[in-house]
Amino acid sequence: MEKPGGGILGRLAERVLSLIALALVVLCAVALYRMEPQTRQAIWAGIWRTVVWVVIAAALPWITRLFVARILEIGSNWAGVGLLVVLVLVDAVAGVVLMKGWPSGGWGWTAAVAALAVAGLYNYLVAEYLSQQAGG
Repeated sequence: MEKPGGGILGRLAERVLSLIALALVVLCAVALYRMEPQTRQAIWAGIWRTVVWVVIAAALPWITRLFVARILEIGSNWAGVGLLVVLVLVDAVAGVVLMKGWPSGGWGWTAAVAALAVAGLYNYLVAEYLSQQAGG
């Protein structure tokens, strides 16, 4: 009986990819260490602001559990759409406030729109789950 995992080639590929990932982490750490202090501080500030935004975006739709039953009582899909729009707007405002302004450049706008799209999808999935739990 063969073990799952693809045999020796699968294990070899797994080890090679793990070593490549480790080398990339070490190279990033060395590059971060050799940077100027202002650049390093800006990178860490951006990382922390992003982490705070992700926490806000992840926790925000769960707060709607407090009033999702009232939204279901309205009986209109537009009430749910309004809830999702408000959640995405709060995510957007939190992102703008945390990053101290609008994104700059094409990649910044692309990342911001992609992050809002993922947050919106997450908001929808959580709201759908909460509405099912509330009997909707």
